Amino acid sequence: MKRTHTGLEADEYGQGDASDSAIRRSKVSRKIRACQQCHTRKIRCVTDDGAPKCIRCTKNGLECVVNKNLQDLLEGEYDWKKAMEQQMESMRASMVDMKAKLDNLQSTQQHMTLAITSPGTVSRLTAPTPHLTAMTRENSPETHSASKDDGAIVDAPMVSLFRATKLRNIRSDPSSDGRAALDRRHQPDFISQGRISLAEAEHLFSAFQGTLNAYLWGGVALVHDTLSSARESSSLLVAAILAVAALHTQDDGQSFDRCYVVLAELASQAMFQRYHTLDDIRGLCIGAFWLSDLSWKLSGLAVRIATELNIHQHCARALRGETSHCEKARLWYLLYVCDHHFSIAYGRPPVIAEDVTLINHEGFLALPGASSADVRLHSQVSIFIILSRTYRTFGLDRSRVVANDEFDAIRRYNGELGQWKQTWESRLGELVCDPQIGDYPRKGVLLHYHFARLLLFSVCLQGLRPTDGFLISLERQDFINTAVDSASAALRLILEDSDMRRAVVGVPLYLLTTIAYSSIFLIKVCSSWRAVVVHLSVDDVVNLVGPIISMLNATQAYARHVAHYIGQGLSTMLDRFKSGESARNVLMPQDPNNRTSEVPQDSRPAQQQDWDLSYSWMMGEQLGVGLEYYPGDLLGIIGSQMAE
Repeated sequence: MKRTHTGLEADEYGQGDASDSAIRRSKVSRKIRACQQCHTRKIRCVTDDGAPKCIRCTKNGLECVVNKNLQDLLEGEYDWKKAMEQQMESMRASMVDMKAKLDNLQSTQQHMTLAITSPGTVSRLTAPTPHLTAMTRENSPETHSASKDDGAIVDAPMVSLFRATKLRNIRSDPSSDGRAALDRRHQPDFISQGRISLAEAEHLFSAFQGTLNAYLWGGVALVHDTLSSARESSSLLVAAILAVAALHTQDDGQSFDRCYVVLAELASQAMFQRYHTLDDIRGLCIGAFWLSDLSWKLSGLAVRIATELNIHQHCARALRGETSHCEKARLWYLLYVCDHHFSIAYGRPPVIAEDVTLINHEGFLALPGASSADVRLHSQVSIFIILSRTYRTFGLDRSRVVANDEFDAIRRYNGELGQWKQTWESRLGELVCDPQIGDYPRKGVLLHYHFARLLLFSVCLQGLRPTDGFLISLERQDFINTAVDSASAALRLILEDSDMRRAVVGVPLYLLTTIAYSSIFLIKVCSSWRAVVVHLSVDDVVNLVGPIISMLNATQAYARHVAHYIGQGLSTMLDRFKSGESARNVLMPQDPNNRTSEVPQDSRPAQQQDWDLSYSWMMGEQLGVGLEYYPGDLLGIIGSQMAE
């Protein structure tokens, strides 16, 4: 007997009088007719649009469960699988994109690190990452290097610390010069990367090898004949050479803009590199000699790297006749001159002190292989030894008034400068003239002599003000006039000699420092110390500084060269000086033949008094161009060193 449909449903869903509140399991049905509650009671199931429950279940507070349709189940499963596939595909695409970006980042880091390490690292740095600077222990004792230098560094405290800890980062590595030269040929530099074209680099390198290299004491800082050889040794050296050559190129500064950025990057990276070559140091020196905004930093970095390589120890060995040490000894003498150039220019203490190897430096010229370039270099070493003693005697406290009983020291130093001039003018006069620079080396001795005497005798104004005229003795007055005469002689030499005028664009920055210092000194002294200075008039100042300004302004074709910026700055100073003198003459007319008449300080215009008492003028405040390369402190620094 067949079972009734009603009975089947009763068996399938349970008894109709079962509890309405019981939670029933959803079943699969062919068609969706009603919820379980309505289906059990065989009543119509009505649901309002958007309502979660039917009307009856809502009214009675029952759970409204609708049996699942098989088609809905299949469609739901299909939709779920489709969504999961889309999510997986999206995740896979994201992973591929992330992997590509990570690979690109790693490649970029390796590329940048190769560019960074090319001027001063070794081939053993196969994984150039910042983690190399962590406190890691030395992999091998390197007994051959340690034993070679044991006698020289056994007493250094850091050596004991290294031997106890074996931490590589506290150890200086004097042998890094040889290591850093390994595998340079296989490392890309900024030229191979396309930042500077090979043709442009060849052109600039050739330009530097001519006049510029000759001005730098006959080429003691460049030992390579070809660009290819220099690139294999040091990217930093090449960048410095190209930047300096571009500085003297008439192309509206385009080449210099490119080369300057490369040099600044490589110099910054060299600060934290562990391995360096001698050519890295030479490159820093070359940049320092010509680039005014980087000079102090580059010279200091060069000295620090050189001392890490123990370059200073080779002078003593060279002077003992060990010719294998001559190259490094020559480099140390070059560093001494570079350091003292900018110690003078910035009025700061030099880094390298005079030891016995520097005091006896002329013994180097008796060694086999000493050249005319060495003679020129050591003439500089000799005069800076004198100026260093002068600085230690008078210049440490610039607010201190030099007492009358110290005048004997001034006379003694003046005698040493006279002896220096006589000796080196004769020795350099015996050299064959370089066709690139004429007789500049011998005439440069005379310029250095005048400038050194200006620095020496101007200390007599140190710590004094124009209101302290009662402190000016006749002897001090004579010394001040000697300083004025020296400044005037330096400017006349530059104006009247063709070799010196031609050297304004090309010679290292020190010559421009001489011009700026001498010009500002004459303007300030004539303005503030008229009663003391009997050898100087307003016309004297205008007739000297005016042509100097014209000469400097004629260098504007060299867009980034500091010479014409100095010319514009001096022009502003001279105009203010002449305006002040005109106002002074209006307030108190004076006999033009009487140079010693003094105007009381309180009768002068307030603007003129302030200008005389403090040189707050800065190049950057007066000029609207070139500030990214010349931040405006050169003349400001020079002016701030002088007595008011």
